[in-house]
Amino acid sequence: MKASDKPQISKKWWTSEKPGDIKGVDLEKALVSAEKALAEEKKKKGDEPAIEAAQTALEELESAVDKTIKKECDKKKHKDVITVLDKFFALIKDENSRLEKLLEEAGEDDDEEGDEEESDGKIFEKDYLYKMLKLLKSTGKELNFGFGLNTQNPEASTLLLTRKGKPERLFKALKRTGDFTNRLLTYGKAVPDAENPKVLVFKLAESAGEPPQVLKLGRRFLRSDKALKFRKLKLVLPGGETFNDTEPDPEDDAVAGGSKQLSPQQKDDIRKRLAEMDRRLDELTAEQLVTA
Repeated sequence: MKASDKPQISKKWWTSEKPGDIKGVDLEKALVSAEKALAEEKKKKGDEPAIEAAQTALEELESAVDKTIKKECDKKKHKDVITVLDKFFALIKDENSRLEKLLEEAGEDDDEEGDEEESDGKIFEKDYLYKMLKLLKSTGKELNFGFGLNTQNPEASTLLLTRKGKPERLFKALKRTGDFTNRLLTYGKAVPDAENPKVLVFKLAESAGEPPQVLKLGRRFLRSDKALKFRKLKLVLPGGETFNDTEPDPEDDAVAGGSKQLSPQQKDDIRKRLAEMDRRLDELTAEQLVTA
């Protein structure tokens, strides 16, 4: 595989191009699913379930590519392979943009009528939230958000997202539930982080009372349900001050744990420490023999 090669969403491409020392089983399975889902979507032109199934398959493919790079590729030995696999991310993004346009062209009622015309009951539905998050993830467009924090059970917090209207509407909708005080409510614009796809950025319309608490509880809320797409929050206050969630993500640690490579210097340091331990052990043993 050459660095100039372009990846293809195809099992045949991967199995014929991958190096023999890379198993790539997870990526192969993800490519099979994505290839099948995209073929089905093109066959059923404009069918919303088929389009959404293709989007889900692409999301799983993106995860498989990431894991393959981190767990199975050596940075030096597989440099060209990594370069080619990295190109999958742009390819997947382009495919998702195409699919999202197809969804819009399908003439969904909520797109035509506008979110302002929808009942509060609609925007509180979990399926609607999942749909908005999928849109946010695939297009990178800003959406209005309202977030009500449940301090006793963060996983039961309430996130609302809409395309149109004003974010204040979501604040008022959450307020009317009677479940949240002003201190536990925040609202504004939401957008995916440009540097980390697992981070959801909240551009606040008003300053949050306790940003660290919003980050902590928001993290627990997002990680409680994989359908929520994101793992962390970043807060941008009206004045521009930014609060980042620096808490390590166990999901990243799990992936990195199986593929961590030691540098020659680290290996040499370990050898020296072991040699020093052996020397010290010999000394202690000799001392014991003398005193005996």
